[in-house]
Amino acid sequence: MINAHIFLVILVTAILIIFAEHQKLRNISWILFIGCVTYILLMLEPENTQITNTGYDELTTIDSSYLSEEKNYLMENDNIDNVTATVVKVVDTMTSKKADINNDIQSLEIVTLAIATDVVEKTPLGVSRLFLNDINALYCFTVVDNTLKNNKIIHNWKRCEDDYTYEQNYFKNFIEVGDSPNWRCWSRITIRPEMTGDWKVVVTDIIGNQLDSIEFSIIPTSE
Repeated sequence: MINAHIFLVILVTAILIIFAEHQKLRNISWILFIGCVTYILLMLEPENTQITNTGYDELTTIDSSYLSEEKNYLMENDNIDNVTATVVKVVDTMTSKKADINNDIQSLEIVTLAIATDVVEKTPLGVSRLFLNDINALYCFTVVDNTLKNNKIIHNWKRCEDDYTYEQNYFKNFIEVGDSPNWRCWSRITIRPEMTGDWKVVVTDIIGNQLDSIEFSIIPTSE
């Protein structure tokens, strides 16, 4: 039968593994799993220690029982302390990784955000906030100040609902951002005549924090 300590360790480890998988920390999940299995094997290993009877049968029996209980008590508490230390270390590691991600986010700054009808030699053309629906495409041109070598931003193209909220996602584009104070990048959508109305592009980091946004409209051509 699984004792209360093993059940507690399995329960805590399972919770931490679920949390680590949710945070995409696969290495931490394996460390937790291996640590849990090792602990269970240690707890289930039979004890081979024997105490020699010195001739005082009654006294030896009492003392042996007391020492055995004391040893088991210390062993269980030592293992619990080790597991607790491991859990604290894992939580500290997760907190540290989250802090690193937050630092990465703070290193991103949108310098320029514009909607254009074309981009030629990394320069936006036909920049405006109002477009006719007879154009072929629209570009969201973005200039990013980034201090890291491997970073990303997301362009979320959204259509405006009747109540003027921008909850209808139309297109999402993940864009690599290099280490530069003036990194130019863009995303593109094809425009069809029926795509008239109010639009918005929201620029976010990889975990969804909004960095900037821009609104524009597509209107029908006069007949």
